[in-house]
Amino acid sequence: MKRQLAALLLTIFALSLTACGETAAESETRTVYAMDTVMNLTVYGENAAAALESAEKELHTLDEAVLSRTAEGSELYALNASNGETVECGADDILPALIETALAISEATDGAFDPTLAPVLDAWGFTKDLRRVPSADELAALLAHTGRDKVALEETADGYSVALSDGAQLDLGGIAKGYAADLLRAQLEKEGVTSATLDLGGDVFVMGKKSDGSDWRIAVKDPGDTESYLGIVSASDAFIVTSGVYERYFEENGVRYHHILDPKTGSPAESGLVSVTVMCKNGAWADALSTACFVLGADGALALRDDLAAQGTNFELIFVTDDGRVLYTGGLAAAFTPNEESGYTYESLA
Repeated sequence: MKRQLAALLLTIFALSLTACGETAAESETRTVYAMDTVMNLTVYGENAAAALESAEKELHTLDEAVLSRTAEGSELYALNASNGETVECGADDILPALIETALAISEATDGAFDPTLAPVLDAWGFTKDLRRVPSADELAALLAHTGRDKVALEETADGYSVALSDGAQLDLGGIAKGYAADLLRAQLEKEGVTSATLDLGGDVFVMGKKSDGSDWRIAVKDPGDTESYLGIVSASDAFIVTSGVYERYFEENGVRYHHILDPKTGSPAESGLVSVTVMCKNGAWADALSTACFVLGADGALALRDDLAAQGTNFELIFVTDDGRVLYTGGLAAAFTPNEESGYTYESLA
């Protein structure tokens, strides 16, 4: 998902990033442009500079060599250009692992998250910056070539094989930054880092706690006024990701069209929501679930939350409805502080 610095989904308060007792020498911050967005990485501790150097290299490698749909040297580009032929991948390759996660989330959400919507996104122009409204016939024709059943991923003796059938094309933008955050967390842990904040263009990961032992404080952006915020989430070791109608959209003949597409219709989802924020312990799941829950709407998302909790995957939600309400799940009752000046009506859900 393309997000510019001025339209970050989540903003970590500057004051909350400076933990009590920490000095500039104890932390390092770096701004990185990758995956079509501005990322801000801050690492605390003695190994901060070296850890940031490794993190930046990892992000550029992921972007340019693995996940880009447009860079001819990337693995995803090669897979999409394979014309249905089987592509062999090594056991440690990132792409098949990410595809496996994307397919698992697609199945868990009954297709509300669909990594095969690439041609539909292209038709709307959201991936090419050439906005247009495709006809119903065009969308129907394109949707015939989408769905997780068009992706065959199998383990082999040397790793994995991947094949796309029936003209399917992958777009992993709805999960890539969350997955990247998971990889960065693992890398930072190996380097002995215990405290960090990673803002990957709005996909936020807070690692550990501040030096005074308190949680980080993350401001959730107001979809109706992106210079303001809905409230503050206090968290540690968590991923916080928002999907909203304000991220990418265009207007035609007085109608606003946003980029969060319903995989069943190929058109912008009409779920009664304007944004969804997900908080959980896994970046890839947080990223993809924010899209899926937006598509499903509040009731469907809450049902999904119950289903996944029964399977051991827990996450919390903040909804903003199109009639001006902010709903947040019970697990956030003590962690979410509403902005009482926002004009919204707030309700904690059981």
